[in-house]
Amino acid sequence: MATILQRSVKGKEYHYLSYSYREKGKVLKKEKYLGNEIPPSDEMHRIWEEFSEEIVEERWLPIIEEIKEHYQRIFENTPVNINKKNLRNFGIHFTHNTNKIEGSSLTLRDVKRVLEDDKLPKNRKPNDVIETKSHMILYEEMLETEVQLTTDLIRKWHKKMFRLTEPNIAGFIRDYPVGISGSDYEPPYSKIEIEGLLNRLFRWYRANKERYHPVFVASVMHYRFIAIHPFGDGNGRMTRLMTNYILHK
Repeated sequence: MATILQRSVKGKEYHYLSYSYREKGKVLKKEKYLGNEIPPSDEMHRIWEEFSEEIVEERWLPIIEEIKEHYQRIFENTPVNINKKNLRNFGIHFTHNTNKIEGSSLTLRDVKRVLEDDKLPKNRKPNDVIETKSHMILYEEMLETEVQLTTDLIRKWHKKMFRLTEPNIAGFIRDYPVGISGSDYEPPYSKIEIEGLLNRLFRWYRANKERYHPVFVASVMHYRFIAIHPFGDGNGRMTRLMTNYILHK
């Protein structure tokens, strides 16, 4: 994580953004000069974002591009019907994992039986089965849609996901406080504030989706959306679906 350092040289104060990391047994450091004073918050936010993108470009993008090229070669040499089968298989595992994180009682075997054989597993919660089916439908829609990523699209996804299991929250931006399990962080709880943050987030997305690498854009969107936590429940699942949408496109 980047930190702000202060150095004194001949009685004068200088500030820097500093990021340290270990690579091949060596500690490496990257710094960015800020000036004699720490910039105002808006300017600092812009500098921090640019610095983060530089770190990603230098440290991670070469590895990411290598993985992408390897995957692309496999994809291009695989028959179309097999690629579709692989995407569906990924969707089944994704559906199991994303729901399991949120406490679903279904095993991977259960999920496969529900989605491939339309069989109901015994001694499982009905809502878990419904949300498994709903999530897989959303995943397959996400692969095909060309609709612009917006707050409205995420709300539509949320409504489709929870309309049968939690209709009182499905598609609605909350106007009450919520907590995050295992964290002391308190998300914003005013609907007006949440909607303002979402509008700002998706403006950032539209302005930067072509400017930055998709992995960087997906990471920023994931981090900021989950921090806003706009729904009463299902924020993690919507965030992970959105992240995959950005990477897939």
